[in-house]
Amino acid sequence: MNRIEDVLNQGTTSGAVSGALTAQRLASGADFFKLLSAQLSAQDPLEPLKDTEFLGQLAQYNQLQQSLETNQRLASMATLQESLAALQQMTQSAALIDKTVDFSDPTTGEARSGTVRAVRVVSGLVVLDVDGTSVPLPNVTAIRTED
Repeated sequence: MNRIEDVLNQGTTSGAVSGALTAQRLASGADFFKLLSAQLSAQDPLEPLKDTEFLGQLAQYNQLQQSLETNQRLASMATLQESLAALQQMTQSAALIDKTVDFSDPTTGEARSGTVRAVRVVSGLVVLDVDGTSVPLPNVTAIRTED
């Protein structure tokens, strides 16, 4: 019996990587059926593939497909969770608009204070516009209300 890569590369003049089997391509289904038909046509009629081996391969394919789907869902959930965390921080920081804050200047490091005019998210970090200065939220040291 040929190796899986040899079966998939049949008909090509070189062992090009472009025809190599990958988990993602196999999970798409097209390569699985290509592999299955090539395997059935290449098997020795005097020693056919046993039912248990065939079922084992189908089970492995099913597990691979489920694993890839699970990984895609987890990646989507992680991205969604990051977006929700940034949105929650921004929503909470919106309460700082028109409040006076003390902060460490991000450029000079000196202690300053000013009124928050706007809130935005830059690369996942909440940034306050304090009287024209962009101040990352972690640089805020105190929040005050002016009487």
